Amino acid sequence: MELSIEIEKPSSVLRKMKIKVPAKIVKSYFEKGLVSVQKDAKLKGFRPGQAPLGIIKQYYGSDVRHRVLHHLIDESFEEALQQKELKTIGQPKIQTPQHQTGEGAHDHTLDENQDLSYEATFEVMPDLKMKGYSGISVEQEKVEITDEQVEKAIESLRQSHGQLVSVVSESHLSESTQTSRVVQMGDFVDIEMSGGLVSEEGIQPRQDMKGHPVIEVGSHQWIPGFEEQLIGMIRGEVKVFRLQFPSDYGSQDLANREAEFTVKVNEIKEKKLPALDDEFAKQAGFENFTHLQAQAQEILIRNQTKESDEKLKSSLLSKVIEKNPFEVPVALIEGQTRILVQNWAQDLKKQGFHEKMIQEAITPEIESLRKKAESQVRTSLILEAIAKEEKITIQPNELDQELDRLAESLKMTRPQVQDVYSKNPDRQSDLEFKLRQEKTIQFLLNQAKIKSVSIAKK
Repeated sequence: MELSIEIEKPSSVLRKMKIKVPAKIVKSYFEKGLVSVQKDAKLKGFRPGQAPLGIIKQYYGSDVRHRVLHHLIDESFEEALQQKELKTIGQPKIQTPQHQTGEGAHDHTLDENQDLSYEATFEVMPDLKMKGYSGISVEQEKVEITDEQVEKAIESLRQSHGQLVSVVSESHLSESTQTSRVVQMGDFVDIEMSGGLVSEEGIQPRQDMKGHPVIEVGSHQWIPGFEEQLIGMIRGEVKVFRLQFPSDYGSQDLANREAEFTVKVNEIKEKKLPALDDEFAKQAGFENFTHLQAQAQEILIRNQTKESDEKLKSSLLSKVIEKNPFEVPVALIEGQTRILVQNWAQDLKKQGFHEKMIQEAITPEIESLRKKAESQVRTSLILEAIAKEEKITIQPNELDQELDRLAESLKMTRPQVQDVYSKNPDRQSDLEFKLRQEKTIQFLLNQAKIKSVSIAKK
């Protein structure tokens, strides 16, 4: 297609392309449009497909002009991209004197006797010329496990094996008259509760303030002051008190609001912990207490090693990014932000959050998610540029190894996993992309100058 094309570069990733389609092409497309309509047109006084083009133009000209305008813009834009060897990211914004995308209703009039001129604004991938990514100096935290950390891990396991038992006052000898002692810090209190927001009209009951929970006093899992109000109560006692929700409370309709709670103590329990001996170790699934200690240390080493490796990668990539600043296309950031939001929403839904709660949780964090998305996109683009520069690719045997690993972790056969990916080329492409990114990070680590440092000294 014969086109007149002018390109402006407002930024490193933004392009404005002015395109002019000659009047002769516009007229040709319009006439073809009329002929296409003529074939199926049913007009009074004419046999189907026999109405003169002049009559077709009179009845259908406006509709044909509308369709030709959009068809010509789509086709000429694609042709212009090919001629200039450009690839767009996201959808372009098209502007003509008659048509502007994304601005509501507009006049789509096309003059078939005149040139069609329009401007397309779009983003392209940044042209990255990577530098300074080889031989970067970074520090890695040493893996150092202390006896105190092992003891803390075992104590955590011990706490999980604790038994909740009811507490009673030793001064009462008759079982029928026994009462629990008063609630103390660290107790687990079984309560019945109801509540509502304080307003000028009175207390507005709320279903989400009604329930039968067991509260660990001192866990700080409830709003400030709630757990403290339970201290000193006895079994069977009812107490009414008011508290204010924090300003940063998750539900915006409760933040900074005063509420009144009515609480009845049903039962007071305390946690009885098992002795740290071989019997406890066997109950927890270990051969003996010595084996438990060894396994606890091994798990801590494994976890700390993973954390140390992740910090090392993050530090290394931050330095590569610092040496190679560039503009990230907005379309890529928005796309990745949507993915992060969708993933978070799905996780919250699995936890039982309803749509309103999900919206309230995510909305205040959109800007934070957008920054995270930009960092992820920037990192991916840099790693892809380095992979291209260093000719880092994924070999068939590497892909096979990953498919074997996936089959094992998903408890599927290798043919089943192979079938899933062979039927979905995009999925296999995503897998290869992930492996290539990981391989590129490993390349950078192999090239880096890594200094091992103690966490305490660091």
